[in-house]
Amino acid sequence: MKTYFSLTYRFPLVLSLLFCFVFSADSADTPKLLKAVPLSQTAIQLQFDGKLKAETVENSELYQITPDIKIEFAWLDDRLNRVLLLTSRLEIGKTYRLTMQNPQTEIDITLPAENEITFGAGDLVTFTGGSQDTSLIVNKDRKARNNNVGAEPTLICNPTGSVFFVAFDLFDAFEDMGIREPEQVLEASISLHAQQVNSDTAQTVILRRVLLPWREGRGTSDRAKENELTYNSALHRNLPWNKPPAQAMLAGIDGDNESDYNGSEDVAHRIDGAFEIQEGGKHYTFKGDLITDVVRFWVANPDYNYGYLFALRDGSAPIVFSSKENADENLRPVLTIRYQTQSGVETAPLR
Repeated sequence: MKTYFSLTYRFPLVLSLLFCFVFSADSADTPKLLKAVPLSQTAIQLQFDGKLKAETVENSELYQITPDIKIEFAWLDDRLNRVLLLTSRLEIGKTYRLTMQNPQTEIDITLPAENEITFGAGDLVTFTGGSQDTSLIVNKDRKARNNNVGAEPTLICNPTGSVFFVAFDLFDAFEDMGIREPEQVLEASISLHAQQVNSDTAQTVILRRVLLPWREGRGTSDRAKENELTYNSALHRNLPWNKPPAQAMLAGIDGDNESDYNGSEDVAHRIDGAFEIQEGGKHYTFKGDLITDVVRFWVANPDYNYGYLFALRDGSAPIVFSSKENADENLRPVLTIRYQTQSGVETAPLR
């Protein structure tokens, strides 16, 4: 015996089945939460396994944190796989439950007293988008002295005087996290990958603070566009070096004071670090009290964060490092900062 459904029953059934299919497909396609990292007392970073859309994740009502934490704001990172949640005040050491809708996810988070974040380019770092790096090539050909190599996958320093610059923009990240006291910075280090070392003996690379603003540009040994770094200028046509190529320095002007910047000196007189580079194909970490101090200074004075100049000292052969344009994210320059997540606690004094 055949049974027939009237159109009255068929239509709702079809819609119901279609809705279930679409919902299942959407749920399957939605990136999953990999981890939730509390960065400070008012900021949490969520990392997902795929790209997200702002209209689906920037609604603060999609998230709940218990007990008693309010989501003030949700912001999708430019990489599209991270979301920054700004919250009411988290207590250090207390465990909270973060619940997220679509797909339904629950995860426990606990804010430590000390934390570590990284800056650079690519998906592997905590914060990206604000780094610059480029080489300043010393070339006898005067026609090439206004060229820019900011888009090259390498950074070079050599005995003929070529140097390179690296800078990391900290301002937005620290502002978003609510970290505003320089004393909260406990330690800072810069990691660079030495790609090629053309010497059998160790050579020394030194760091000096840069005292004038500069911009890397997008050239690959091409004529610089306006405001790009060159042999002659920190900002092409608009701001020449006091002594090309970035050689003006005066004893006592070390980058510790606001008055040291935007004046008659190009780089600091004091060397903030001298590090031996023995061989290529490995990472080197540049760290020390003076490097930590300069990061504290940049937190307090973000307008004077012009980064570092790296140069070869007492070397006989070029050293080639990987830049932020390197295809391998693992080889790009990284700034690592260890800091206290709570303000108003005693730490090492700011020098």
